[in-house]
Amino acid sequence: MMNLKTFFSRALLALSLLAGAASATPVYHVALDTTGTSGDGYMQIDFLPFATSAVLTATISGLDGAFTGTPSLDNVVQSGGSYTFSSDAFSEFFQSITLGGKFGFDVTFGGAPTDGGSIGLSVSLLDSVGDYLSFQAAQISLVAGEPAAIAVDPGFATVNPVPEPADWLIVATGLVLLGAMQRRRA
Repeated sequence: MMNLKTFFSRALLALSLLAGAASATPVYHVALDTTGTSGDGYMQIDFLPFATSAVLTATISGLDGAFTGTPSLDNVVQSGGSYTFSSDAFSEFFQSITLGGKFGFDVTFGGAPTDGGSIGLSVSLLDSVGDYLSFQAAQISLVAGEPAAIAVDPGFATVNPVPEPADWLIVATGLVLLGAMQRRRA
């Protein structure tokens, strides 16, 4: 009887871990630091397909920083504070900013290529005359069958995965189950 309870508790833990990992869509937080610069500038975000016929999306939200004016959008749909890019054509978000501070936003991808191609979201910073301060300060690439590839210019950017609420629930459930198992042993 005790072995059966142990088996079911371990099976429940494994099942909850698998369910949480399979259901989560990764969210990435992009942080840009322009404190070493000053004046007016621009932020350019591009979303491009490479050798894929799949139509995929990327959504940026939670923009934070000294943005000025209205963004120029090419093949990007704005809904509230979110901007959704589509890979069926060149997609670009071009926004004037005031350099000298920090900027940030979250990125969520709507799928990944399945036909051997890739998609990439890149963030570049430009000065007031349009010269690049950092070409591709941050880049997130999704390739069929591989984990996301993240590249950053360490002088300007960081990209980190954002823990999902489901991840925290899985950790809490695992700790509770481990505690319960230890208590039964004592």
